[in-house]
Amino acid sequence: MNTSLNTCKFKFNQILRQSLLGSILSAAALASGWVPGLYANSPIPVFGAAAQAQEISNLEITNYARAVLAIEPRREAASREIKSMASGQAPKVLLCKAEGINSLSRNIRGVAVNYCDQAKKIIENNKLTISRFNQITVLQQGNPAVKAQIQAELMRLQQSGNQ
Repeated sequence: MNTSLNTCKFKFNQILRQSLLGSILSAAALASGWVPGLYANSPIPVFGAAAQAQEISNLEITNYARAVLAIEPRREAASREIKSMASGQAPKVLLCKAEGINSLSRNIRGVAVNYCDQAKKIIENNKLTISRFNQITVLQQGNPAVKAQIQAELMRLQQSGNQ
């Protein structure tokens, strides 16, 4: 039982870490206009620029957990595709800065932008904005109670198959 709980905690931490990176990449791509037609004329909050929300509802926790679970397989697929294009070595990119993404080759940048577009749609389909998703990601990193709530919801969704 303890091993199962440790495995779930490890997977949860891995998913959150990866969702944070995905959020940063998504925000950077959208803010830089790499995704044509998406918020082209409106400002996108840059990760870290928005004030952290201090409260989070149970519905937001459920929506966040569903988004994370839906994004993860796409992130893994994009990562595998990028590694195959880069001869097995994923390029090191500073995801929160546009110049990091600009340094990628055109085909790899295309995969990253496609992933960002998918992640954005998933987040919005789960009734969250990119800004709110990023706020929740940052909030759980500094608030063990929120992190525990999200972890419990991720486990509940995975066990019930209700993703």
